[in-house]
Amino acid sequence: MGIAWIYAQRAEAADQAARMLAELGFSPLRAVNGSLRPADEGGCAARRPDLALVLDDRGDATPVCGRLREDDELGEVPIVVSVGPDDLELSPEMLVVHELIVAPFTTAELSARIARARRQVQGIEEDEVVRSASLELNLATYQVTVDATPVDFTYMEYELLKFLMTHPRRAFSREALLSRVWGYDFYGGARTVDVHVRRVRAKLGSEHATKLKTVRRVGYRWEH
Repeated sequence: MGIAWIYAQRAEAADQAARMLAELGFSPLRAVNGSLRPADEGGCAARRPDLALVLDDRGDATPVCGRLREDDELGEVPIVVSVGPDDLELSPEMLVVHELIVAPFTTAELSARIARARRQVQGIEEDEVVRSASLELNLATYQVTVDATPVDFTYMEYELLKFLMTHPRRAFSREALLSRVWGYDFYGGARTVDVHVRRVRAKLGSEHATKLKTVRRVGYRWEH
């Protein structure tokens, strides 16, 4: 599933949410002391999160959500906010979140809300297969097939291909790709992107390699 960042004032609530997220396959990390980014644990916090879960225990979700949405290095991260049953009247600032869930909630309900939030951001469900002619990208199993034949990609090659295929017809600079795919604190240069693009093209074969377009003086885009 990926990495989930948790924002909560109460450690007990954060621990309970972390257990649910782990059950769903996420690697949960908690941001503490007002920090937007959790402490780095084995490199997990260095990567852009796949989800932000904000537990609005004391009416403090609005500033956190605003900071998440305004952070260009994070891009558009799916945001799920938990509110109490008496806190359903939202401020205008809270309307920018992707999905709400009323506490207390079950793991199954959280899973459904996460899927809806991701669909808003990515236009796809987590367990869907992204297709481009005979090329298929399975988001649940991290498998890539061409003409039903599995193709072996490294983790970052897969992440690069997934990002471009789920954001088709949009040109991204090398710097934007470094931030969105590799992580906000990745210190590699633009050559890292070029090298991975060449490897991805080589593995896709002639039919699909041409869909990964070079945009002169900008970067790259995916054309279905």
